[in-house]
Amino acid sequence: MDKLKEKKEVVNNFKEMFSKSTFTIVTDYRGFTVAEITDLRKRLRKDNADYKIAKNTLMRLAAKETNLSELENLLEGPTAILLGYGDPTACAKTFVEFIKEIEKGQIKGGMLDGKLISKDEIKIFASLPAKEVLLSQIAGLLTANAASMVGIFESLIRDIALLAEEVAKKNSGNKE
Repeated sequence: MDKLKEKKEVVNNFKEMFSKSTFTIVTDYRGFTVAEITDLRKRLRKDNADYKIAKNTLMRLAAKETNLSELENLLEGPTAILLGYGDPTACAKTFVEFIKEIEKGQIKGGMLDGKLISKDEIKIFASLPAKEVLLSQIAGLLTANAASMVGIFESLIRDIALLAEEVAKKNSGNKE
C-alpha cells in the first residue's frame, strides 16, 4: 500500500510540474553519471528549469492528465524530462550545449506551448539568441527605422519650405 501511495505522489508531482512548464524536452539519459546529472541540474536551475527522471509509466499517467499527453509516444526506454518554466531558449541552449560537451545523451522530442516539436526543432530553437537579446535587436531596428523616418520627414519639410519660399519670391516678383 505504501508503494501505491508513493507512486500516486510521484504522479501528482509530475502533473503539477507539467502544468507549470512552458517548455518540455524528453531525453535519453543513457551513459550519464550521477555527477553529470547533478551538474546539468545545477546549470538548468539558473535557467528556471528542472531535469527529472522517473518511470515511464508514472510520467505517462501524469502526462495523460495534463496538456502534455502527446509526449506519451516519446516515453520509451531510459527517459528523463527537462521542464522549463522560464525562457525556453535558455533551457534548450543549456541542454544542447551540455550533451555536446559530454558527448552523451539524446533528445527524443518535446513540447512548446502545447505543441509537439521534434529534436531537430529543439536544436534550432537552442541556436536562437535569448529572448532579451531578440527584444533588444528588435528595439534597435525600430529605433534605427524611426530615426531614418525622422530624417526623411525633415528633408521633406525642408524641401517644401524651400519650394514655398521660391514660389513666394516668384509671386512677389510678378506683382511688382
